[in-house]
Amino acid sequence: MVTASVQPGDSLDIARTLARSDQMHERILELLGKEGFHGAPRSQVATGMCFVAMEHAQGLRSLIALALANSAVGLMRIQFEALMRAAWLLYAAPEATIVKLLSPLTLDSEKAAKNLPGVNEMLEGLRKSIGGPGEGIPASAYEMLAHFKDVTWSAMNSFVHGGIHPLRRFEEGFPLPLALQILRNSNGLVTMTGMLLAVLTGNSLIASAMSRIQPDFSDCLPDLQDRESEG
Repeated sequence: MVTASVQPGDSLDIARTLARSDQMHERILELLGKEGFHGAPRSQVATGMCFVAMEHAQGLRSLIALALANSAVGLMRIQFEALMRAAWLLYAAPEATIVKLLSPLTLDSEKAAKNLPGVNEMLEGLRKSIGGPGEGIPASAYEMLAHFKDVTWSAMNSFVHGGIHPLRRFEEGFPLPLALQILRNSNGLVTMTGMLLAVLTGNSLIASAMSRIQPDFSDCLPDLQDRESEG
């Protein structure tokens, strides 16, 4: 229910931000173009997981457009986890995990891959990769992922696991400003996913162009100074 705490212009802001969000998504795909991605197994699984995260973002926007904001928050959680998984696969996952995830889907391969690490363990693996031998995650990218988790995790868990947040939002109405914040936060994850995909092309020109997404679409992205939780 996206119904309560409505201020003049809120509905229009949602519509505008949804439109800009779709434009940003298309711009990211346009920048990637027909550029191939690095064919190494590690890059292959990371690329696939990036596109899973992008799909979740599209789903979230569809739910916001349908005024199903409680469900949209649940999708933001799995969008974040897909992005986190992609980064971990590229920068920190052991080779054995890469092999497991490249296997065709069977009962045996499902069982073999079921014990993947959770978010906290992946974050720790990414932290350890910073400044290490080889190509670890950039410190700024790690900090953005860690900060996102810090400020959203408790509320997202409540929405995913049937806690007080979705119940109160259903009973009292879902404030449009909060729905707008969720949409912006999801878009922030999309920009990080776009940068990771740019890295995976191995083309520095694409990576440079992708870095312009944030300033060019700042009107549909979270305020970089905002340190408050979505809850």
